[in-house]
Amino acid sequence: MKRSEHHHKKGHGGQFDEQLPEFGTEPSLTGKGSPKGKARRILGSTPVITVAVVMLLASIAALSWYAEQWKKKVTVSRVVVSGTTLIPAKKIEGRLQMFKGRILDEVRIGEISKALATEPYIREMQASKELNGILRVRIRERLPAALAVNGDVRHIIDTEGVLLPDEGISGRFHRLTPVYGLSANTYAANGTSRLKADEQRLLADILKAFDESSHAGLLLSEIHFSPNNQSWFAVSGSPIRFIIGNDGNFKEKLKKFEIFWQKVVAKKGIDCYESVDLRFRERVFAREPESPVEPAAQSAGGATPAGSEIPDEHH
Repeated sequence: MKRSEHHHKKGHGGQFDEQLPEFGTEPSLTGKGSPKGKARRILGSTPVITVAVVMLLASIAALSWYAEQWKKKVTVSRVVVSGTTLIPAKKIEGRLQMFKGRILDEVRIGEISKALATEPYIREMQASKELNGILRVRIRERLPAALAVNGDVRHIIDTEGVLLPDEGISGRFHRLTPVYGLSANTYAANGTSRLKADEQRLLADILKAFDESSHAGLLLSEIHFSPNNQSWFAVSGSPIRFIIGNDGNFKEKLKKFEIFWQKVVAKKGIDCYESVDLRFRERVFAREPESPVEPAAQSAGGATPAGSEIPDEHH
């Protein structure tokens, strides 16, 4: 028994029936796994791919060359203008007819801007060239905000305070408020001018207050600029001067105007006062029109009594 156990243990601790795997050398980092190795293997083992890549690159270069040559032969066949409502598109297209027939690639954007530089209603312009021979021009026009009146001369005032010629444009708008008493400084070669900075700010503030009001904006008929804080406005059908001044806070002043109009003017009549001063806080000062003085009979002493002045009303 001992002998057999001895042989059994010996056999158990002997060689394995399965053979151990053979270990090779460590793979090189520059062999199969690296990008350089893969590229070398592909290009080295498959010359057809190499030839195809070379031919593809050559084709791309040839197509680019032919495209460049073709582009140099494309001429401007059509001018397309968009974004115009105040300026007739045909007017702009007519100014750009000089570019038709020219090599498209030779047309410079600066030339297009120069051709349209004298058009005062153009605020911004963007031009592009398309390979089908179209010269496309996108216009951004100036936006009218009011109407400057100086005697018989009228100009459109845009939202940036630029004075523009009124070439029938005011008639296309339902309401452009006339503004009197403005001055201007010439600033552009195309004949347009711009309001002085303080007047531009004042007008913008007043118009904004009217736009945000409940009823005053609907009644407004004209605005008069006046120095010494005396600017005023009038409403449709009424001779009353509503003084709002030049010192701001116009929104609150128009609230007082609306209250005064509803509680006083609407009851007494639209011609009951000569002027209404809205410049004072929590108060409105109204002046009645002066009645004409009728000549009185001579008294015994030869003196003529003078008419008494109507005092201001305070509300």
